[in-house]
Amino acid sequence: MLLSVHATVGAVIGQNVNTPLLAFVLAFISHFILDIIPHGDRALIQAYRNNFKNKGMKYLIVFDLISTAILIFLLFFFQKLTLSQTVIWGIIGGILPDFMVAIHEITKKHFSRTHKLHYWAHNKLNTKISWIMPLKLALVSQIIIIYLLLK
Repeated sequence: MLLSVHATVGAVIGQNVNTPLLAFVLAFISHFILDIIPHGDRALIQAYRNNFKNKGMKYLIVFDLISTAILIFLLFFFQKLTLSQTVIWGIIGGILPDFMVAIHEITKKHFSRTHKLHYWAHNKLNTKISWIMPLKLALVSQIIIIYLLLK
């Protein structure tokens, strides 16, 4: 799932709870729940695991980071979100698992439990469904999810 989806869900959670800690915890948990939903990155992840230098995955990561930063900025700028500690901690909680997984992938040491949980969430339904969602369809569906969350 794109970071922008996790960040938006985290922000919406933060917008609707009273404490930064609760926003962080709920957004962190939501990350894994969202990752259970098949979201079109199965082929990219497999290619990444087979060849660390996979250009498609690198481009997607860079696109994801930049688009997430732009989206969050625009949501604050156009006042779709209120800048508050709970919203910021919701965003951090929503995207932190992916950063923890990246650190684990690089070091092979840190955050191994989070990596295992992340792997489990990504494969919970993916291994039971023979149909592989095309990445383009997944991106469109995730953009629709963001739109519906902010409506």
